[in-house]
Amino acid sequence: MEYFHSVQLREKFCNGCTLCVKVCPTEAIRVKEKAEIIGSRCIDCGECIRVCPNHAKTGKVDSLTDLENYKYKIALPDPAIFGQFGKTVNPNKILGSFMSLGFDEVVDVALACEYVSLAIKQVLRNHKGVPFISASCPAVIRLVQALYPDLIKYLIPVESPLEVAGQMALDLGLMKGYESHEIGIFYISPCPAKMTAVKQPVAREISTVNGVLSIVDLYGNILKFTQTDKCKPKDLKAKGLGYGWARAGGESLAISCSDNVVIDGIEQVNKILREIEIGKLTDVEYIECWACVGGCVGGPAVVENPFIARVRVRKLAESIGGALDEQKLLEVPPQYFDWQTALKPRQILKYDSDILNAISIANKVQEILDCLPGFDCGACGAPTCRAHAEDKIQGTTQEINCVFQKKESKK
Repeated sequence: MEYFHSVQLREKFCNGCTLCVKVCPTEAIRVKEKAEIIGSRCIDCGECIRVCPNHAKTGKVDSLTDLENYKYKIALPDPAIFGQFGKTVNPNKILGSFMSLGFDEVVDVALACEYVSLAIKQVLRNHKGVPFISASCPAVIRLVQALYPDLIKYLIPVESPLEVAGQMALDLGLMKGYESHEIGIFYISPCPAKMTAVKQPVAREISTVNGVLSIVDLYGNILKFTQTDKCKPKDLKAKGLGYGWARAGGESLAISCSDNVVIDGIEQVNKILREIEIGKLTDVEYIECWACVGGCVGGPAVVENPFIARVRVRKLAESIGGALDEQKLLEVPPQYFDWQTALKPRQILKYDSDILNAISIANKVQEILDCLPGFDCGACGAPTCRAHAEDKIQGTTQEINCVFQKKESKK
């Protein structure tokens, strides 16, 4: 099956600078005059979107016109949306603005975060041994599948708030008397990874969510509608701990886990996963990982500075307050939190299925690598000398294009 990924190149804006090549955690980008994204390697963390000075990368999402395909439309706004607006914008009107955008109902994802927090607490209560890794960030899950397959068993097997909220929305539509195909459920996302999580779920065959709209695309209309009297406020449904999920550390706070580590930013997540893989981090109970700095408030499809958004979310959560009651879990069926399929490793590079051929290819890669300087400068358009050598062996590049090697040959 062809792997879907959301991050796309807008070729006319690309000047071939290679900034994106250096930050990609899975070496999914090459530059040959223009950048090229290797779809099978991309985990949609959005780091390339963030660093590109020319906005040549973007996340492929749906549009408001896609709502027309459904009779009953439900919005699922990620809690990160509350960090995008200043104190002059009433959070209740942020939720209400989705009715002005053409939706028939809003399901507050922060409420799903509450349910997931309680489900995680139950799993941790019965767990001993190696710490569990949070499975809430789809980019982190795909990084584990691609680079650290031995760690898949440490991802906590609890469904994400995205899917739990989707199931809640579907139930709501069915209760209103609509057929499932008449109900359109759209996640309002801060990142491209959640678009991919809907189009190609990680722990189920089909997502309950039908589409994804980005916060950055809707921001202007939401701001406009919240300033009008026609926009009717809608009640915030969750406790403060549910909204706190938008920032790094909010998940650990909600699950009441103090014996934990919180890691944000894909580079740091990559490093900590490497340490877990070699057994260096065993003395904590839970490891909360987010691909974006600051958590979801730092996603590449948001508007506000992540540090400012993080403070706003914290203040909102503190102003609402409240504790989570485990009896609340009885409000939703327990199967909502179950992974429907097992997570599998995602092989992004394979020399050959035959072990002898694979060894032969590895030797050829090493021969080329021995002739390269090992600076990993990226000037050739590949992230490392090894990646460039592998590209040559795989035939995706025709010649070794090392500027240092060429200088040496001219002496």
